[in-house]
Amino acid sequence: MHTLNLKDAAIGQWHRIRAGAGPQQRLEALGFLPMEKVKVLRRSWFKNGALVVQVGDAVFALRPGEAQSVALEPSA
Repeated sequence: MHTLNLKDAAIGQWHRIRAGAGPQQRLEALGFLPMEKVKVLRRSWFKNGALVVQVGDAVFALRPGEAQSVALEPSA
């Protein structure tokens, strides 16, 4: 079964970060915490470019590898 991560998430849809997924320490410091709301706002047109994401009320650009490390809860 494929686990949804932030890199593969649809643009504009809210998701929740999966509990126990353990994003990198730097991402946790930025607010990427379990059960926090997150959505992809935009993707770079470069194949391996950055993603613009919103977590809570803050907006960040993430590298694809960072976004892939953020596991999301399955949609209900």
